[in-house]
Amino acid sequence: GCAANNSQANRLTLGTVQKTVYEGANQTEIMEALGAPNIITNNSSGREVWTYDRISREAQASSGMVVTWWNPISWLAGIASGSSSRSSTTSKSITVLITFDDNKRVSDFKYQRLEF
Repeated sequence: GCAANNSQANRLTLGTVQKTVYEGANQTEIMEALGAPNIITNNSSGREVWTYDRISREAQASSGMVVTWWNPISWLAGIASGSSSRSSTTSKSITVLITFDDNKRVSDFKYQRLEF
C-alpha cells in the first residue's frame, strides 16, 4: 500500500502533468502516468472529474549542513542548532482537476502548484 502511494506521489509533478494531460487523452493514459486519483466525482453536467492532490516535502541542505561532514567542530554546532535546519524544508502542493467526456477522454483540465 504505502510503497505504491509513494511512487504515485513522485510521478505527479508539474512536468508530468503538462506532458500527459491534454485534450483528447484517455483515462488509461492518465492513470498510467499519474496513478490513481485522490477523488473521482461527477460535475453538474454528469461528466467524470478526477482530482489529484499531492503534497511533497523537500529538505534543502544548507551550506552549513554540508560543511558539518568535514569539520567536527561545526558538526557539533550543527547538532546543537538542529532546529534551524528544519526551517529550510520546502513543501510543494499540486492540485490537478481533469474532466472527461462521455468517451472517457479529457475534455478540460486545470492545475495549480503552490510552494510554501
